[in-house]
Order: sequence, then structure tokens, then C-alpha cells
Amino acid sequence: MSGTDYPDKTQVCIIGGGPAGVIAAYLFALRGVSVVLLEGMKDFDREFRGDSLHASSLEILEQLGLADEILEQTHSRIEKLSLTFPNSVITMADFSAMDTKYPYVAFIPQEKFLNHIVEKGKQLSGFKVLMGAQVRELKEANGKITGVKFIYEGNEHELDAGLTIGADGRGSTARRLAKINLVKTSPPMDVIWFRLPLPTDTEMQEAVSGRIGSGTMIVIINRKEYLQVGYIIMKGSYKKLREQGLEHFHEVIKNLAPEIANTITEIKDWSQMAILSVVTGRAEQWYKDGLLLIGDAAHIMSPVGGVGINYAIQDAVAAVNQLAGPIKEDRLTISDLAKVQKRREPAVSIIQRFQLLIQQRVISGALKSDEAFSPPLPMKIISRIPFLRKRLAYFLAYGTRHEKVQNI
Repeated sequence: MSGTDYPDKTQVCIIGGGPAGVIAAYLFALRGVSVVLLEGMKDFDREFRGDSLHASSLEILEQLGLADEILEQTHSRIEKLSLTFPNSVITMADFSAMDTKYPYVAFIPQEKFLNHIVEKGKQLSGFKVLMGAQVRELKEANGKITGVKFIYEGNEHELDAGLTIGADGRGSTARRLAKINLVKTSPPMDVIWFRLPLPTDTEMQEAVSGRIGSGTMIVIINRKEYLQVGYIIMKGSYKKLREQGLEHFHEVIKNLAPEIANTITEIKDWSQMAILSVVTGRAEQWYKDGLLLIGDAAHIMSPVGGVGINYAIQDAVAAVNQLAGPIKEDRLTISDLAKVQKRREPAVSIIQRFQLLIQQRVISGALKSDEAFSPPLPMKIISRIPFLRKRLAYFLAYGTRHEKVQNI
């Protein structure tokens, strides 16, 4: 690359400016490692991005002295995870019972979260970010990934790197270019996302509300300025839903959530909605010599539990803890990259199995039911025993391996 603002060589190149990439870049720079972050889009503003930060992520931010600043961006919090069924309301996880400074799930707009971390990163020497940089090719020499070729401001550039990290999400370019195989599972659902104005005739008390009807499911997120609504359908059934027409869709939503009956009519065209095809999976190997995948690039998460961002952040922390020393001392080997996968994969595997269980036993069962769906017995038992509600909250908040930042 030409010019003095952007080097043509760095110790670490990170592809993707999501939570995993931004946190990894910031932590590497804190450890004195030069890093260039390449984000394909020109800003972080995306429609329907996840934004739930659990206690594990908030504690990591507290270690960095950033938690209070980030929490100022919070639009809502939940202390309990509850689901409304046709004949009952059950509480599955009680975050307020956890022994932590952050006994809740904070909902923070991801755009604001990412911008805040990047602005902090720019204050560190060795931290560079290029917005709108489109990676086109991985550089390789003697079987080792040695950097990237990318398009920036209409010109092709090359960047040499001792380590390239793919943190570019479920459709990872890094994973595709490296020809790393992703083993997919097939959840039984798609999610139709749309925005609604806040109702004027009733006050929305809950930050997040999940409703389960007869063959229908909906999630409502109160973002203070508007409602984000996710209507969950059987995978592949979107065409049939459209054929039934918007009026039918309006009636289904009104039956599930009467409090938004007066605002659902704001949806006047299918183009106002976005469909998310829910796919989960895990890369067979998260690394090649000179390359590491983290976050959704390594393991695509289901939206169940709202834990995807938190696992991405913990991947970033584990990667920097393991790799910063070898990179600074110029002794990084492929075995160091393998250690990151060895550390993180068991926790990822466990949460993905849990998500799949919920999808199969609850979501699929509810969507296939023509009658009022009743929660399975294990859910009823958990909802009635405070200790179990607390344990499930800990599991969702921390997983089975809680990462902490080292050596800062």
C-alpha cells in the first residue's frame, strides 16, 4: 500500500469488523502487537444485528475499563428470560440471581458498541482500521497464509501479515478462500424480522418478549425508539406465508401479541421485512498455517439464547491470550493456532447442542402444532425451581469456559 497512513505489512491482519474482529484488534494493540482491521462495509450500521451482551462480555469490558462507557449506550436490559405460552408464562433463566456485578443481559446497539471500541483502538499505536476494504484473495507462500489482497477505494492493495484472522461472520470470505469446510446443521426455522413503531395505546413493559401460539412464534424486542419483531416460521415456509397475504399475516401477529395490534398494520408490503435463514454449523478446522478463524467464521450460532456475540468475544480474548506472546517474539507456529481451537471448541460444541435441543424440542414442536402448544416437562420443572433457573442463567451468561483478558 502507498502512503504513510496505512502500512503494507503488519503483525496481524483481521478480516471483519464484527464483535470478534474489533475486540481482537483492540486487545492485540493493547498488547503491543501491530494490527490492521479490514471491514468490508463503510460503516457498522446493519439492520437486525444481534446486540445482547451477557455478564461474561460485560466483565471482559470491565477488565478493559470500558464497561461503564458501553453501558451508557444500553437501550434495555432483561433480568429474567420468560416465554409466554397459550395457557401459561414460564421463566427459564433468572439472571438477577447470579452473583455478578452484571446480573442481567444488556441490549446495546451493535453499531454503537463497535464504533466505541474502534475509536478507543485508534488511540493506540499499531491499531489501523480500513472501512470498505473488500478482501479478494489470501496471499500464500510455501503452504502458509502470509496476508491478503483487497480492494480499497477502487484500488487493489496487498498487506503482508504474520497472522491473518478471519472474523467475518457466517458467510466468511476468509473461510471460503482458505477452503475450510463448514459442517452445517439444519435448524427447523427461518426468522422474518421487521420494525414497528412503539404502540401509543399501551406501554411495553418487557425488554424482550417471546410468545408461542398454535403453530406460531414471535419475539418482540423493545428498543425504546421502536420495536424489533421476529416472526419465526418453519424453514422453507416463507413462500406459503406470502401466498396467504398480508392481511392474514396481520391477524396472526394480532393474535400472538394484541398489544401491537394497532401498529402491525404499518407493515404494508413484504419488502418492509427481512428474512433470516437460520443456519448453524462449525468449521472442521479453525486454522491453517498463518490463518485463524474466530466467531461466526468458525462456528455459526443459532439465535437461541442470544449468545452469539458473547462467544465471538470470548474467542477473541482466548486468541489474543494465546497468540500475542508468540507473535511479539516472532515464534508463532501452527500449533499455537491449534491451541485456540482446542480451548474454545468444547464450549462452542456444548452451547450448539443446547441450541439444537431447544430448536428440536420446543421451536419445531410449537411450529408444527395445530393446537395450543404446551411447554415440555423439563421446561416446566426448570421454571418451578429457583436453583435451576439460576444455573441456566449462568450457563447462558458464561458457557462452560469463561475467558478473561490476560497480561494487560
